[in-house]
Amino acid sequence: MTMDNNYLEKFHERVIASLSPGGVISSFLPNYEARPEQIKMAEIVAKAIEGDKHLIAEAGTGTGKSLAYLVPFIFHAVESGKKIIISTHTKTLQSQLYHKDIPFLEKNLGVNFKYALCFGSGNYICYRRISSEYNRDLFESEAEARDLARIIGWSRETESGVKSDLGFIPRWNVWDNVSRDPDLCTGRKCIHFHQCFYQNAKKKERESDILVVNHSLFFTNLASEGRVLPNFHAVVFDEAHTLENVASSHLGVEISNTAIDFLFNSIYNERTNKGFLPKFENLSAPLTADIKMILKETRSANKNFWGEIEKLFGTTSDTKRIYGKNIVSDSLTKPLSSLVDSLGELLNFVQTEDGKMMVEFFMGKCKVSTLSLSFILKQDKEDYVYWLEIVNRRGMPKYSLMSSPIEVAKALEEKLFNQIKPCVLTSATLSLGGKFDFLRDRLGIKDALECRVESPFDYKKNVLLYFPKGISDPASDYNLFEEEVAVKIKEILEIMMGRTFILFTSYKMLNSVYEKLAEKYYGKLNLLKQGDMPRYELLKSFTENKHSVLLGNATFWQGIDVPGRALECVIITKLPFTVPTEPLIEARTELIKKRGKDPFTEYVLPEAVTMFKQGFGRLIRSKNDKGIVAVLDPRIRTKYYGRIFLNAIPSCAHTHDLAAFKNFLEPGLAMSE
Repeated sequence: MTMDNNYLEKFHERVIASLSPGGVISSFLPNYEARPEQIKMAEIVAKAIEGDKHLIAEAGTGTGKSLAYLVPFIFHAVESGKKIIISTHTKTLQSQLYHKDIPFLEKNLGVNFKYALCFGSGNYICYRRISSEYNRDLFESEAEARDLARIIGWSRETESGVKSDLGFIPRWNVWDNVSRDPDLCTGRKCIHFHQCFYQNAKKKERESDILVVNHSLFFTNLASEGRVLPNFHAVVFDEAHTLENVASSHLGVEISNTAIDFLFNSIYNERTNKGFLPKFENLSAPLTADIKMILKETRSANKNFWGEIEKLFGTTSDTKRIYGKNIVSDSLTKPLSSLVDSLGELLNFVQTEDGKMMVEFFMGKCKVSTLSLSFILKQDKEDYVYWLEIVNRRGMPKYSLMSSPIEVAKALEEKLFNQIKPCVLTSATLSLGGKFDFLRDRLGIKDALECRVESPFDYKKNVLLYFPKGISDPASDYNLFEEEVAVKIKEILEIMMGRTFILFTSYKMLNSVYEKLAEKYYGKLNLLKQGDMPRYELLKSFTENKHSVLLGNATFWQGIDVPGRALECVIITKLPFTVPTEPLIEARTELIKKRGKDPFTEYVLPEAVTMFKQGFGRLIRSKNDKGIVAVLDPRIRTKYYGRIFLNAIPSCAHTHDLAAFKNFLEPGLAMSE
């Protein structure tokens, strides 16, 4: 970006003036408080924009980092005519940006700009698919028909056409057959083009200065070489600590027995005589009969293929790494190819554009399945890891063959950081020991400015760390550790009687502790468990009842925002070390070891510390919040690395005494009643 010195000076002045006392933000923001940390971050974001430099910015909770990057980038977008992406990991932050922060700035910042919230195309209802004759006979059950009827009714009333506004969760196969699919889109040829929700959303995106997306959509766009989002010139990754894992999942390959079964049933289901194929019987009965026969043979090959997988790996739910090439013979690729060829012959008889597109769509699905299967079985890419996931529900195992790049640093350096400038990476948990070396190494970001701003909250006054004694080391006796943790949680809940998050590192321990708590507190506490209902419903129930206790795993360590007295205690049951046998983790540690380094200090420990910081960060969400973080894993006191975890969070008072725990919250308890 070419700017003269006069412009740079004015740009910088406008950014700082907007956020300083007496500026436009303070004039219109209720309960405004000057935040030097926010201004410091905004200054370096402006500097990154001015110099086309990447930026890694760690901003403690309460900094106001959203406004610190939004203000300079909005000015930049308007004045340069360049489009900016804001990418988040969680829907919570995405919603805050789109529904609160950006509208506030649009109204009060004093510049005219446009913005849009972006979704993947599969989130939009497709008028053409809903009305297509080829879709009418795909659904087999009355429940599916009811879902379809509700969706059709909603499609006549909705203004967005987005699945999240539907009001209920439809069966996935129903939505899959009525949502927008790029391979079935006729674009301007479609009679619904001007009413199309997706096309109208794309038009709004092209006209907008600021696009709000999630990391998943961003990396879908990256993997598709830019075919999903409009061209953009800069990106802000908020919640950037999650980038490596999101990127890995979107640069990988997956194929499952259930997905192939669904594909075959969509072509033709012999049991119900449904699918798209019967629609073509009047064109060439002999050919459709041949296709049915080939499909039957392909089904048999598919059953045999996954049967071999079952013999090798069993039916118990598990995740198992695949070490060797061609673990089973590829008995499926040839039949799938024959099915593609036979479907291709239909194109000689189909007269309508819709019909041709439908045939080509299923041909493409079969080809992708063939390529995915071959990629995983042959293991041609040595820098990938390959594994099998088994999920057995009601005696019906789902087998998913999966692969992912072991490292994403090189790909991100080449496809992202060398192509788009500036990229701003921000989060409350990016540094380790005050440095960003770990993040730089994992993501491949080399030439970048750095910034660390501390939280303005008074943690010493408002947070107590509780480290109980007498709990066994989980590495020595896990079962005893679990029993003792459950006892200690009950002691804490006798004091709290609600307003508590309990964070776990495994669903097995979560469910075990939940059962023990339910025996004692059923009817006394509002016990909530991850998996029992959607996340937003869990949080709604939690905040509406002061006697709530929420047990969460994985996603509940981060992206959850419950300010105020609704949450006054966070219990971290175990330090969040990743499972060492999880295929991707195992492959990463093997690679580090191969390079002559220590996987624990180079990767495992930094990952755990980052997640620990996230879990700790669930407690204090505003300057008036007060509460206790209880860490029940004794290793934080007994192991050398315990100090690394403690140094990574703000300095707080701490105790081993349950009486001190109770005394710390007595005033809060009195006010809560």
